[in-house]
Amino acid sequence: MKRLAFLSFTIATLIAPIQVQAQQYDHVMNCVRFPEIPNPEAEIRYMESHPNTRVCPGPHPDPAAERRAIEKGLNDGANITIDRIQHPYR
Repeated sequence: MKRLAFLSFTIATLIAPIQVQAQQYDHVMNCVRFPEIPNPEAEIRYMESHPNTRVCPGPHPDPAAERRAIEKGLNDGANITIDRIQHPYR
């Protein structure tokens, strides 16, 4: 029983920072707003634990930067796949 209590406490402690990062939920736009001061690690953990949650656009969206980030992610994923195909035992 003590182990279960400890495990519950540990999980709650690990989840708390993730929930704090996304404390602003916009019901009108049905999306989550992250704080002005970014914390990329916490935001990524939140997005991984809530995969179908939309993120509200920032106050000063930069479409060109968004496009570059998406292209980089797609290219990095393709390059990793190609590398694994060419060198399967690395």
